[in-house]
Amino acid sequence: MEEKQGIKIGMPIIGGLIAAILGGVVWAAVAAMTEYEVGLIAILVGVLCGYAVVLFSNKQIATVHKIIAIIFSLVGILLGKYLTVVYFTSELFTDVSLLSLVFDGEMISAFVDTIQEYFSEPTDLLFIGLAVLSAWQIPGRMAKTSMASEAPTSDQANQASDQAPKA
Repeated sequence: MEEKQGIKIGMPIIGGLIAAILGGVVWAAVAAMTEYEVGLIAILVGVLCGYAVVLFSNKQIATVHKIIAIIFSLVGILLGKYLTVVYFTSELFTDVSLLSLVFDGEMISAFVDTIQEYFSEPTDLLFIGLAVLSAWQIPGRMAKTSMASEAPTSDQANQASDQAPKA
């Protein structure tokens, strides 16, 4: 899993996971403080996952790294939604601690059973789409060496022919 044709993915996966967890916690913290879900946080999660994948890949980016960033941005958004639901549920039941609810099997099952309700608004889909777009674009823009683009552009081909020694 670590290396395929010189592309390292183990560390970028770890970076993406850390960013997803951090982004999900930030999402829930903002929702708890404002008592409102701020959709822009989804974009932040996508950006954070993109940056983390770049950082943990030592800026050696391939298409697989962009996919990793997207997957973990979606995981972060899902985690943020879940932690937000857990927080507001804990506010209803004062005799149950927040931490015990996070790992409660019934809470997880209830969230999974009603997950479509948490992603039913068009704005949810818009912000998720923007998060995915951010997670895709950040690694390509920050890459030291991008292995994602295989064919040179016409400008690069023209520059190469201009620099070639003349006979």
